Amino acid sequence: MKVRNLGMAGGAIILLLPFLLLGYTGISVSNSYTDNLYFIGEIEKAGNKTNVSPFLSYSGFLDFDYSGDATIIDFDEEDIFIGNRVGIQKRFNLPGLGSRNYLYLNGYNFIPLKYENYGLNEIYGGDSLSFYIGNFLLGVGIGAGYVDFSSDSVEDYFKPEITADLSIPMPYFYFVPGAGAGLMIYEDDRLPYYNFSLSLDFPLTGDFTMSFGGNYSRLSEPGNDYPISDSLLLDPFFENEGITRSVDLDLSVNKTFVEQKAYLSLYLTLFEKDFFEVSNIRRNDSGFFAGLRYTKIINNNTSFFVSFSSEINNSTIEDLNYTKNSIGGGIRLIF
Repeated sequence: MKVRNLGMAGGAIILLLPFLLLGYTGISVSNSYTDNLYFIGEIEKAGNKTNVSPFLSYSGFLDFDYSGDATIIDFDEEDIFIGNRVGIQKRFNLPGLGSRNYLYLNGYNFIPLKYENYGLNEIYGGDSLSFYIGNFLLGVGIGAGYVDFSSDSVEDYFKPEITADLSIPMPYFYFVPGAGAGLMIYEDDRLPYYNFSLSLDFPLTGDFTMSFGGNYSRLSEPGNDYPISDSLLLDPFFENEGITRSVDLDLSVNKTFVEQKAYLSLYLTLFEKDFFEVSNIRRNDSGFFAGLRYTKIINNNTSFFVSFSSEINNSTIEDLNYTKNSIGGGIRLIF
């Protein structure tokens, strides 16, 4: 089981704006079929993944958001996974249009019903401030998180960090460089990391936007023992804990069809990743992920969507060379 956060849009922001302002509850039910469930080249088992995802959002003195996800693979009770994500936020509007301060606290837990060692709990909080300097919008933030793994083969860690980005208006687009740095603090190791990002945001019209960007991140390697056992570094669930360097190039295009009450999202990611060395073997991966999602608003309470995605991963570890194609759809209800 591999966990990904695709960041896909759940529907047309313009069309659902009244609900976003007033708060809402709802549920999303979806099913997808893929030709490679486990992201491994030699197995490439095809199958279905079914998701039931309740959600809740409330705006008041404090803003509150909850999203849950129950996943079952091939309707097999051995492959049931439950995730819960909660966010609490307080927003302060500062003098000047667009100047704001956010205090936030987020929590997440992941519970595989059978594979208990794959569970984790995460909590993250911080403060994010954005304000104008002339025509430039500067964002700075500080935060800290703690991740607790159920498996004794992975060390828990504390992660403080600082971030900054600057939005610079240009003819026809916004130029947004950013940077961040922090520490991964394990029981016996303190591993510094840093990242740089750059995006070009094109708000072409009120219903058509495009964004192009890139990210580079680097994590120092431990001097002695790894904070994760060698065997788990090749486990798809834990692979994000073993990445020492990553490079991404991203393109996204979003189009809202106001009269048809529909929304289309296209996205493409090119990636390259280096991992901790395992038994004198250095793993390097590269490839791409592409997808399309179409959402149709039926009425104020109901929408449906269809999605397509494709991924190719090239790795120096032969078993981890794979392709993965998926097609899916679902319905979203707002109460």
